Amino acid sequence: MFQIIILYALFASTFSLGKWLLHFAQPIFLVGIRMTIAGFILLIYQYLSKASAFRFERKHVSLYAQGILFTCYFPYILRFWGLQYMPSSKASLIYSLGPFITYGLGYLLVDEKVTFKKILGLVVGFFGLLPILMVPAPTEDLMGGIGFFSWPEISIVLSITCLSYGWIVLRKLIRDNNYDPAMINGICMFTGGVFALITSLLFEPQAVITDIVTFISILATIIIVSNLICHNLYGTLLKKYSPTFLSFASFLTPIFAAFYGWIFLSEKISWDFLASVICVFIGLAIFYQGELHQKEQEKKKNLPDDRDILEEC
Repeated sequence: MFQIIILYALFASTFSLGKWLLHFAQPIFLVGIRMTIAGFILLIYQYLSKASAFRFERKHVSLYAQGILFTCYFPYILRFWGLQYMPSSKASLIYSLGPFITYGLGYLLVDEKVTFKKILGLVVGFFGLLPILMVPAPTEDLMGGIGFFSWPEISIVLSITCLSYGWIVLRKLIRDNNYDPAMINGICMFTGGVFALITSLLFEPQAVITDIVTFISILATIIIVSNLICHNLYGTLLKKYSPTFLSFASFLTPIFAAFYGWIFLSEKISWDFLASVICVFIGLAIFYQGELHQKEQEKKKNLPDDRDILEEC
């Protein structure tokens, strides 16, 4: 259990560190440089340690393209763009919708079964976000939005939706076609990073890093913590805990992110954030109980369970 706490404490730090990095460079450029470096490191490591795992079949080009776009390119560009206008704790809390969104996409795309407790948990979780969504930060108001949803909030929701879909796609490559996870992640990160750098060159002002030493230090920390440590630690924990339980435990992330934001970024922990935290936790707890009950029923029927929820640090 201690390792799970460490995992999400580390993952939460990437929201605060990412917010900090936005003081030095544009969001799309940050995504490009981070993913390109992280992907290159993963591919080199994979090639040196397990070169036999490097294989590619042309019939899977579509799945790889979707993986690149929906696990690295779209979700991180949307995340960093929205993060620059809101507290890191709020962005992290919205990201806790991941299990619910994965379930909804699973129902639409891979025949996920509907249960009353899961639907109830989903409804409670989504409504639990209303307090924090209805009190936008001043910088969010400047960007406008749709109704009481600001564009930065919509951007973060779209980010986690893209990421949830991306992991459904990667699961097909890993489980159905026996590709090595590290190789797939390396390809998606590196290629998605290159695309982001090209996008930055076309649409963002010329990258001018105001403090190169601080920028490199924070960037290196994020790459090591998120792309390398969290990735490997999550894989290790999957050997001991179910993906569903790890997904439920991800609720620790916004709590740690709020603490880091308060300590390092002088972000206030407001009543609406606390109210949303409590409501979303209740929703996740109901959802998790529904998942456990469904697994027990399937064990009694001796049916294999192929609905594990995958998450990326």
